[in-house]
Amino acid sequence: MKRFLALREIRKYQYIIYGLLFLLFTCNIFIESYAIHVIVSWSSVFIFFVSWLWASKLFKVISTFFVISGITMSLSGNVPWYEIPSQTSTTLPMLVFLSILPWMSTAFSVGEYDQNLGSILQPKTNNLSDLYSRGFITIYSLVIFINVSAIYVYLQILMNKMKNINPITRHSFLIQTSLRALALAVIWSPMEILVGMTVDGTNISYLAYLPWLLLCSFLTAFINIVISKRKFKDLQIEFESNQIDKKLLRKAFSKLFIVLCLFLSTIVTVNHFFELNFILSVSLVIFPFAFVWSIFMRITPLFLKGGWRSWKAYNNGMQNLVTLFLALSFFSNGFNNTNFPNLLQSIVNQISNFALLIFIFITVVYFVFAMIGVHPIATIAVLLEILQPLFNVINPLSIGIVLIVSSLSISASAPYGISATLTAQQLRVSPYQITRQNFLFSVLMSVVGIMIALFLL
Repeated sequence: MKRFLALREIRKYQYIIYGLLFLLFTCNIFIESYAIHVIVSWSSVFIFFVSWLWASKLFKVISTFFVISGITMSLSGNVPWYEIPSQTSTTLPMLVFLSILPWMSTAFSVGEYDQNLGSILQPKTNNLSDLYSRGFITIYSLVIFINVSAIYVYLQILMNKMKNINPITRHSFLIQTSLRALALAVIWSPMEILVGMTVDGTNISYLAYLPWLLLCSFLTAFINIVISKRKFKDLQIEFESNQIDKKLLRKAFSKLFIVLCLFLSTIVTVNHFFELNFILSVSLVIFPFAFVWSIFMRITPLFLKGGWRSWKAYNNGMQNLVTLFLALSFFSNGFNNTNFPNLLQSIVNQISNFALLIFIFITVVYFVFAMIGVHPIATIAVLLEILQPLFNVINPLSIGIVLIVSSLSISASAPYGISATLTAQQLRVSPYQITRQNFLFSVLMSVVGIMIALFLL
């Protein structure tokens, strides 16, 4: 009992434990001290076990499987036991990135941009098809700045407005608008981990990817809205009529567009001059950029107070993510020490002369692995390893586009993904209902990505 109470007491200061680890890891990127590297590695192992105790049952089971199988594969691959803790460095940049995200979300919320964008949800008619396009655009805009947490904001707004609609229709509508918009918005976002990993893995500039990812995003969004509006065209909903200040809305969108352009420019500049890992570049830019943004909005005290509170609360609830990502580092490194990558490599070699088959192979691997619970981050680490030799044969930009689009297309329908889990919890539905609703959309999005990749060959 005393031990349980002690753990609860420590958990109140979880944000300090994580914060110190992430700060030490980030500082050592510039210091490059082997002693600090060893300290960070073993501290990560300790923090994994502490986080595991606090994690939910699902993440305990998944992470235990990843750690045991990953360490077993590493040892069977003749990796010395004392070198295994250093494998955690492969996923620590992602955890640093996730840890710092609340500061950008706070600047966005304190500036009341979420409220301005929320006003888009006032449809011109009571037809549900009209609300579909508005809902899609709203969450797409929210995701650009507040990522997965946009789902929570969006669902809270619409669940109350749609409470009188048949639950099956309501859930179908919310699942489709939220997760599909999320998948399309993050494929070109520099704050998306999978985008950063692909940029680093293919050694292609983010700016080279940006226009083609935007094309894929907008084209798929247009096709999806046209198809889905037909599905909901005969359904009606009663909305309270609220007056929308269109001038204020245009002003808010103009400001957000300028901020987004500045944010992307800052990331690319930092990444170029400091030659850092792309994910780390984004992580290092987020807080200073959000702070300067708050100065221009004249909300700095609110930003610092709200951001600190949001950062503490978010990091105090990061145990599931910390457990998962540190476990994935053991699994992905251990996996690379087995013969399975060689098996995949032999398949790739046999079809290396057929770019279309390579792109389909990438997509199928993502889909199959996602359906059995393997996170796309673990999958992309393996794929980047085995696809590396093809970069001299097939345009790496084309391969990178398929890697990004396919990995994020399945996020709309994978039953074990973070966004799908959050949506299922909010709506109190089975994750497999999300798979049924969005699987064909994931296929459509991947097909569009493959077509663009083929065009660039």
